[in-house]
Amino acid sequence: MVIVHRDHGVYSFDESVPFHKKILSEFYHSKFEKTLKSNNIPYIITDYEDYDEDLVGDYFIGRFAQAHPDVELHSKYFDKLYDYYGEKMWPNKKAYYYYDDKVRQYELLEKYGIQVPSVTCNDLDELLKNVTIGTVIKSTYGAGSESTFYVWEKEHLDNIEEYISNCYNSENFFPCQVQEYISTEYEKKIVITNDEIYGIKQKLDVGWEYPNHFPFNYGDEHWANRKGNKVEFLKEREFGLLDTIMDIKTELNTPNLKFDIINEKVIEFTYMYGELLPETPGYMYFDMNTKFFEEKVVSVNDFAYKQSNSVLKHLGII
Repeated sequence: MVIVHRDHGVYSFDESVPFHKKILSEFYHSKFEKTLKSNNIPYIITDYEDYDEDLVGDYFIGRFAQAHPDVELHSKYFDKLYDYYGEKMWPNKKAYYYYDDKVRQYELLEKYGIQVPSVTCNDLDELLKNVTIGTVIKSTYGAGSESTFYVWEKEHLDNIEEYISNCYNSENFFPCQVQEYISTEYEKKIVITNDEIYGIKQKLDVGWEYPNHFPFNYGDEHWANRKGNKVEFLKEREFGLLDTIMDIKTELNTPNLKFDIINEKVIEFTYMYGELLPETPGYMYFDMNTKFFEEKVVSVNDFAYKQSNSVLKHLGII
């Protein structure tokens, strides 16, 4: 029996979200349910109140993500669930430990020598001592640049508290990291899932309307409605860090990881992510079985299920 956790309602979309993004980023439990049902595999959809009772099932799968209302709940139940299911659970303990915590991730990335040099600040006083013109400040928590700002003018130094207050997690901003701004044309996002590695690159903006709008001038748009700059799939010569990415996946024993990379240094990584939207029907990937680069064509719908199907394969359910 597979226990599938129902996604928290905070991750639902309104009608303004484009149809293709709804397909790519619909509720995780809906995707798992469709695949399990089509394979005649018994499952139960559960919710947080069920975990106060005796636990049942052979496997547990749940979207435990970064929204505050969700974190408050899954952080309460995770240890109990993992004690019962162990490695027959997604996320497992290691993936959960590093998720949405840039300071913890930095320690692992430093071990592999692929970190972006950073100073960790535990409170406002420490931050004010370390922030200078030309630095990027990131809360250890948060996704989609919602807790990041860039100081590029002297007057910005007088408004640090204002920029923190504009972050989605302003009341829980610390610890944070201070990094030197890296001037580069593209940011890469590389995904390792099931038996393949693929990725995209996105051109970075130069010139921002406001420190909190760094790095893509998204403003206050909902993440699902953000357009951003054009996304291109990586060509063979543009891939890097393949061996290290595979080593980290093995160390964490998790089916999927996405790495955000600049100049062959990893900014952060995550065990769950919005699916990378294909700009073209074909893409290149590194086949971890053959150790060669291959190309294939997939539909948006097939892309939408790459992550969830990889979880089920990793656990041996399909």
